[in-house]
Amino acid sequence: MSESGRISWPAQQPVWTFDWRLADAPDEEGIVILGAAYRGHQVFAKASLPSLRVRYEGPCGPYKDPLNYNNAHPTSRCPGSRVCVYAYSSGGLRALSVESYHTISAYRLTHRWVFWENGVIMPRLFSAGIQCPFDHRHHVYWRLDFDIDGAGRDLALEYNTYTGEEGWGAGWHPFRTETKRLKNPPSRRSWAVVDLDSHRGYHVLPGPNDGTADAFSASDLWLLRYRASEDRYGRQGSAADDGLNGYLNAESTDGQDLVVWYAAHLFHRVAQGGDDWHGVGPDLVPFGPW
Repeated sequence: MSESGRISWPAQQPVWTFDWRLADAPDEEGIVILGAAYRGHQVFAKASLPSLRVRYEGPCGPYKDPLNYNNAHPTSRCPGSRVCVYAYSSGGLRALSVESYHTISAYRLTHRWVFWENGVIMPRLFSAGIQCPFDHRHHVYWRLDFDIDGAGRDLALEYNTYTGEEGWGAGWHPFRTETKRLKNPPSRRSWAVVDLDSHRGYHVLPGPNDGTADAFSASDLWLLRYRASEDRYGRQGSAADDGLNGYLNAESTDGQDLVVWYAAHLFHRVAQGGDDWHGVGPDLVPFGPW
């Protein structure tokens, strides 16, 4: 079973167009966004949440919790669908939300994509509930297959306050080959993907609650050259290993078709109880002549 749809929003003079789907096993990657374009310019070939791993500071797990159609449920906002699409306004801006609500054992999870009329995209995962009475972390992996203005001719960069001018503006360093990186809040570390021809691009800004890698989930970002065989449709890794390091083989990322994996690490203290919702996710912010 699955649900899917086509978005052209707003209906008059659309700002965002894309397809979405929520599939069942074996394709378990939450709500998938396909062919997303902002103001007529492509942003993603595909964006998804293929892996959600949980590690307890106790004898339970680890677990890999796939988000799929089968564990999704209708909500009061959208009682006739397991994917809820709705528009709203905040701070004088309009936004479109595409979300699904899931239950996995004792966990309650909301997977949400928010598309703002100014081009900002907010991938989010919200979690509540405790499966085992020990502190734990949910490790959330988004796969972002950027095709800015089409496949190829993209370049990834990293910003740090200590980086000098290397031809891309003070603070920005280009990556020419595949790599993995850690967050570094003291240097305001962030990332960007830019199309070398149009100079349109997107910043990848870590969320304030996204945490940093640990021994169980050892990186925060992986930059890969696109390979179809590396898109596993949710069958990525296992409960014990995210499986991403095996894709790093020093391939060129200079003006190539790029995939960014971004990980957030949601810490949940058992003393807080299971009723409070915790949320993580980056902000994807456009730059250039959109």
